Amino acid sequence: MSIIASPSPWARIVRARLELWLGLPWIAVFCALLGAQFYLGFVYQSNDTTNIYLRLARGGAWALLPLLAVMWLPVMRNLLNLLEGTRVGRWLPLEGARATHRWLGHLLAAIALLHGSQYLIYNTTLSIPFSDALFGGEADLVRSMRTSMYDFVTDDESIDVVERWIAAGAPRDQYLSEIQPIMRQDCTKCHNTTSSRTYAKNDMPLSSYEDVLSWTRSGISSRQFRINMTGLVMLAIFASIWLTSVAGARKKAFNRFQTLHRLGYLAALLMLLHIPSLSWIMVPVAVVALELWLSRRRRLYRDCTAQLQLVTPDVVRVEIACPTGMRSLPGHYVQLRVPAFCGGRWVRDEWHAFSLSDPGADDGRLVLKVRAMGDWTRRLVAQAADGPCAMAVDMRGPFASPAAQAMVHGNWLLVAGGIGVTPFLSLLRGLLGNSTPRDVHLVWVLRQPALLKWLEPLIDALASRQHVRMHWHVYLPDASAQAELAELRLAPEHDLEVRIGRPDWEQLFAQIAADTPQLSSFTCGPHGLMDEVARHSRRYGWPIRSEKFV
Repeated sequence: MSIIASPSPWARIVRARLELWLGLPWIAVFCALLGAQFYLGFVYQSNDTTNIYLRLARGGAWALLPLLAVMWLPVMRNLLNLLEGTRVGRWLPLEGARATHRWLGHLLAAIALLHGSQYLIYNTTLSIPFSDALFGGEADLVRSMRTSMYDFVTDDESIDVVERWIAAGAPRDQYLSEIQPIMRQDCTKCHNTTSSRTYAKNDMPLSSYEDVLSWTRSGISSRQFRINMTGLVMLAIFASIWLTSVAGARKKAFNRFQTLHRLGYLAALLMLLHIPSLSWIMVPVAVVALELWLSRRRRLYRDCTAQLQLVTPDVVRVEIACPTGMRSLPGHYVQLRVPAFCGGRWVRDEWHAFSLSDPGADDGRLVLKVRAMGDWTRRLVAQAADGPCAMAVDMRGPFASPAAQAMVHGNWLLVAGGIGVTPFLSLLRGLLGNSTPRDVHLVWVLRQPALLKWLEPLIDALASRQHVRMHWHVYLPDASAQAELAELRLAPEHDLEVRIGRPDWEQLFAQIAADTPQLSSFTCGPHGLMDEVARHSRRYGWPIRSEKFV
């Protein structure tokens, strides 16, 4: 019996939780940046109107800037596609990208609520009526001189002079005689291109009549109205996105979650109207625009013909001819939309992600296996209930999934539950054209023996490849499925042993580790199964990647 060297403490702590250690420096830097930004906003002091509500509101506003700048990055499919499947991506915390986006979303909702609520409370503490503060009842210039710029106003009477000038219709001659000296004394010294005051807008010099005139507006045309109203709309957008993104709501109404999530693009446009300084968001907005262009132009294929064939009562095989110019690799997935299903109140543009079981490298066909698990997938499976059929679909992708990282790792442990074997079929087909020596263990727990037919061609093909040592671990939890298994008549030369019952994970991992001590684990299936595999993989110091689309 082989003696397994116990994993070193370093292997247990670092290699088994590589994603955590890779992510910690990024988390530390981001938290420090967030804290520094909040502090810069919070320590603001202008005049006696500055209170704790304004400080909290400004602290939240400054903290939102870096948050808004980075929260889009973890869900940029095309960006992740460049990194997944490369050696660079191996050293980035890509496994936690979706979880990072969710946590950033929670943080955004909390800070946006803090920012918005404290500004509203602050407006109630001002000497002017709340409605005037909210809807810009005072001219922008007067409001600024009374509040944020009050510390730089030489004489309170200057504010009254400016207010009377605006009430008189802002005549040019009065500007030259009375207003221009005030602007030069109180405003232009800060608002100029050489100013070092970080809270003063350098591109707002207030040195000409036209410059100052643009700040005399009030009501709907004022800057204050624009900033406050776009802020309230964005707060409503973020709240609706957050409420539909909570795990229970997302699973219950995935199409509603997808639809409302697109309001994020509207929020990005509103930011351009709301944020005084665009330096923080110009790059993120450009990245989002590029992502949209790639997803909706370069990687979008309309009116593809999909051939549907029922495999079991709740699983359908979908075959699509690979569109011209599309190149997919093992571990990739695509998103499907069925135009015939698009309709109704919340299902106008519903996309669903599916792993490719055959990336079409050899024969130009993309193959997906889809199980009926929700309303949309049940409708798709129902299309093939009366026999093989064809239907038009739109396709977006391909995109690299966590399984694509397997191609830059050495030996593999692939653990699948039911239909979760799909991405691993793609990886195994990828081995046929890859000469890298590997040990591969496939653990598959399934309830429907008919799905075992998917393995037959792979067993035959991989058996002739000298560079691959395949180990098949197949489990049928339900003993009543033995009769169906016998009817399959798998060829005896396959030497495929199917065990009845659930895996004894402790024993199975010990057996696998005895044969191949160093592995990288990849899982796809029910959350309970993936958690079990992750726990045992970390015991042996094996890095783990999990396939999750929702």
